[in-house]
Amino acid sequence: MKPPCNGARKNGTIAPVKVLFLVSKLETPSTRWRVLQLLPHLQKAGVECAVEELPAGMLGKLTTARRGTEFDVVVLQNRLLPKLINARVRKFAKRLVFEFDDAVTLKKTKEGVRASKTRERRFRRVVEASDAVITTNEVLAEQARRVARDPKNVVVLPSAIDVARWPGRGPSVGGQAPVIGWAGSANILQHLEIVRPPLARLCRRHAGLKLRIVCEDGIELDGVATEHRAFSATREVDDVQSFDIAIAPQVEDVWTRPKMSAKILAYFAAGVPTVASNVTSHRLYVRDGENGFLAGTLTDWEEKLERLIEDPALRDKIGLAGRATAEREFSIGAVVPKYLELFKRLLKGPAVAT
Repeated sequence: MKPPCNGARKNGTIAPVKVLFLVSKLETPSTRWRVLQLLPHLQKAGVECAVEELPAGMLGKLTTARRGTEFDVVVLQNRLLPKLINARVRKFAKRLVFEFDDAVTLKKTKEGVRASKTRERRFRRVVEASDAVITTNEVLAEQARRVARDPKNVVVLPSAIDVARWPGRGPSVGGQAPVIGWAGSANILQHLEIVRPPLARLCRRHAGLKLRIVCEDGIELDGVATEHRAFSATREVDDVQSFDIAIAPQVEDVWTRPKMSAKILAYFAAGVPTVASNVTSHRLYVRDGENGFLAGTLTDWEEKLERLIEDPALRDKIGLAGRATAEREFSIGAVVPKYLELFKRLLKGPAVAT
């Protein structure tokens, strides 16, 4: 007989526990970052994991919900379900965790971003029903605490990056114009327009300076020498490591405020010194002047990029500090123990599935 699932072992593993992750789609960035990359490490620690996509139809959802009886913990990721389905997930889950990493109560359309009464109602329902809520930052945590049965059950666990996949870049080379780099998806490519004026001025002052864009699409920025590299998952690490300086411009609004920044995690893990917009989602990672730079004005952008362009030693210092931050706070090795501690705490409580 297997030992009961009721605690942690001395070697950092926990007593056998079975966890079912219910996700929207396996290929979504959220599923890849928040679930799939953690699975081998959770399993190594004694967690038996299964991942199920929630089907589109009502009958399929009801059937999948019933699988919760086979597991000690069910983690529902990012899905706001109709009342009936939510009740069934709760009914069959011995211990239910709701995990979300985005502004799930907002709806984005061509006309803009607006609150959705339906999504707000479903969000309140699933948070109230859950034994624990996991989210990525304090902005989202506060939203959940306002409707949770017990605010103490809301836990912030940041998204992790596999630093073993992202070895730090080598020391900077002086005597040549550095490459400023940006990596991201096509839907936020327009954020580069934010920094076009300071980049254009820097290009006029520094011969050979260019902006390397790693993305599915490219963009022309007046006055800025650009080089486009099509995104490739197999070449992603090498492309980011080719940056001498990385940038992360972003607007601050209700849609972007709660988001995690995969690009800053990648820049930090690769040891690339980073200048980022001084917005809420970036302040989770960047401590200005210590492990990166925050820029709140166009003058800030120009001055802080100028410092890094002119000083290879500063680039190395900031890059190493960013890498250390990734290892200490956002690596899989730093985040997985927090999941294990949460599962351990949940297993001490009663199973409630009927």
